Amino acid sequence: MASLNLIQRPKGVTPASRNAQVHAAHLRPVISRHAPFTAASWTKSHAASSHNRLWARRAELSRSVQACGAEVDDGRTPGHPYPWEEDYDLLSDKVKEVTDELSKDLRGCNIWLVGMMGSGKSTVGKMLANTLKYAFFDTDSVIELAHDKKPVSQIFAEEGQDYFRNCESQIIKELSPYRNLVIATGGGAVLRPENWGYMHIGIVCWLNGDIDLLARRVARDGIEKRPLLAADAPEGADVQVVAREKLGSLLEQRRRYYENADVVVTLEGYGKDMENGAPTPAVMYRLLTAVNEKVQAKKREQAERMNFRIEGAEQLRNMRTLESPAAAASAAAAAQGEGEGAQPPSP
Repeated sequence: MASLNLIQRPKGVTPASRNAQVHAAHLRPVISRHAPFTAASWTKSHAASSHNRLWARRAELSRSVQACGAEVDDGRTPGHPYPWEEDYDLLSDKVKEVTDELSKDLRGCNIWLVGMMGSGKSTVGKMLANTLKYAFFDTDSVIELAHDKKPVSQIFAEEGQDYFRNCESQIIKELSPYRNLVIATGGGAVLRPENWGYMHIGIVCWLNGDIDLLARRVARDGIEKRPLLAADAPEGADVQVVAREKLGSLLEQRRRYYENADVVVTLEGYGKDMENGAPTPAVMYRLLTAVNEKVQAKKREQAERMNFRIEGAEQLRNMRTLESPAAAASAAAAAQGEGEGAQPPSP
């Protein structure tokens, strides 16, 4: 008969935490410290009792985990019309799905981004170009590089708006023959008809945002970077109020030009994004979806145009053109007239 011996912990092993020790105690059979352990003393009743305690403990832990999980806020907005915009894993899958379908039909067609300042054309354009494996150009940045990296506000101040618009139009003209490009244009690029002639070679997308949203974004970045907003701004005035007033006036002038775009992409945010607008990946997905719908509609239109047949094709033997009935009647009438007009020979 053997007696119960204490288990010695090997050297170098860190003792378990108190919680782990308590949990382990539930898994071990209850044995009297003073009673000797023999095979006869460990009966089926002991085993059943230990088994029941183990499963009861596991059930309790499972209920605790479920209760904690119910209280955790996953950051999603209940009733969100586009729930994938708050789940980046799901959004990534949807972006890949629409990109795979669009890439084979887009065939390198350029995408032009137009919209008011603060609509995120440059930010969305960079992400879109990376997704489509396109090159990205920002007309404002190209103009700055061509002027020794002077900011747009300084070029406006030194050269004037007309000079800036001429440079912008020249860049649009030179980029239009190329393919596989995403081009973010200035807010006023839509004002010149010749620019539309070049941009409509590709697909023009209008990033359309609410004035309050645009004003908040522009005010956060500083209106001193925006020459059209900074000009004649009252000193000490609320930057967001000034931005809202001037943006509203500009949009009123430009709206009819923006409406010439091939697709319109809203920047409206939902839930936690209501104030700052939809996040960039969500805007890009909306844009890709709109462009794909446009391309697929064009394909269907072309297929319908090809679905025709020639009336009376069975009469066209050997692909020769039949003589016009009107022409045949005219020729017969002419022949008859000539016959009647002929005089009989004299005896």
